[in-house]
Amino acid sequence: MKYGLHGVNLNTCAYPDAAARLGRAAEAAGFESLWVADHVVLPDPPVPGRPMPPDMRLLDPVVALTFLAAHTSRIRLGTGVIILPQRQALVLAKQLASLDVLSNGRLIFGFGVGWKGSRGFIREALRSGAVSG
Repeated sequence: MKYGLHGVNLNTCAYPDAAARLGRAAEAAGFESLWVADHVVLPDPPVPGRPMPPDMRLLDPVVALTFLAAHTSRIRLGTGVIILPQRQALVLAKQLASLDVLSNGRLIFGFGVGWKGSRGFIREALRSGAVSG
């Protein structure tokens, strides 16, 4: 069985020193992978079933994994999941390919349309004023 840690780009893990220490410790302890979450914006107020506060510390997944790649050498690096409707496809593909090269092939890419479907999430973000259309 393989074990990974998820959420390594949020809350306390979203501080540079903590992220580097966590990555090195997870690798030394034999974890197989580190996983990041993805939300470009968080609804304000939080919606039922997703009580994440809108001011929660949440780093960009590609940037966070690139940072972790620089502080580790063997542990796999995964996105779980990138929300594709909120990204520009060619730019994301280039970023992920670059991360995979810089990490010596350790990237695991997971993608989806969002926890509530892209339209529902974007509609709620617009309604809440978190983003403007």
